[in-house]
Amino acid sequence: MKFYCIPPNNHLDMMDNGDRYFGLAHLYHENEKYRRHFLSLRNRSPKVWVTMDCGAAEHSLVTEDILLDIVAELKPDEVIAPDVLFNKEETIKNFKSFVSKMYNKGLLSHTSIFACPQGSTKEEWLECYFQMIASPFVKCIGLSKIAVPKCWNQAEGDTMIGVSRNQCVEELSNKHWLVKPLHLLGMGEHDEFDYYAKNRTPNIRSSDSCYTVLAAINGIDFEKGDTTRIPTTNAYFDVTLTEEQKELAKKNLNFLKRKYKDV
Repeated sequence: MKFYCIPPNNHLDMMDNGDRYFGLAHLYHENEKYRRHFLSLRNRSPKVWVTMDCGAAEHSLVTEDILLDIVAELKPDEVIAPDVLFNKEETIKNFKSFVSKMYNKGLLSHTSIFACPQGSTKEEWLECYFQMIASPFVKCIGLSKIAVPKCWNQAEGDTMIGVSRNQCVEELSNKHWLVKPLHLLGMGEHDEFDYYAKNRTPNIRSSDSCYTVLAAINGIDFEKGDTTRIPTTNAYFDVTLTEEQKELAKKNLNFLKRKYKDV
């Protein structure tokens, strides 16, 4: 299992602690330093893996045209098609439009589609998921830390993330729908991953999160078994870390990479 690190904007170099790189489209569009950082990643050798997020989870969804321009310029390995939180119909509409334009512009030659199902109920979410896995252009499915808890348990506010995604994955497995790689969008309680390790769940590919860093800011050490979850806010991206916090963040991430390397 691969892990991404999403640090505050004052510490973009901490992304290197992860296995892959996760970009937020609204920051790429608005922040020149952030944009230059990702363009410099593209010049590295060997080539690094970059996932570009559309920004829906941060309530900062960029327009379709802006996202397409970013894909054309950066050439990320994959891009998350624009989704709309809790709205299956709008998400499918956006998804189909985005895939069509990616195809017509020739962008699929270097960037694959990462799809994120949405819905206001479990049934809607599953319907959306099924349509997305049926698309030959989708190479990866993202399980939202916001939508899945809402659809499975009516949970809100960064609660029941791990247990809800465990329930979701169990249901997908029982339906024999785990046919494409899954990415866990954001992290809840880090013991969420125990379920996938214990059950040898197929196609659990990766997870991105700022939580290894946010936990460190709050003095939470994963190795000590602390699964406390501090809610994430957009103010996180403006934080400046101490050296001690940076070291603990790296320690937290390495703990996950070591413990779940065989998932």
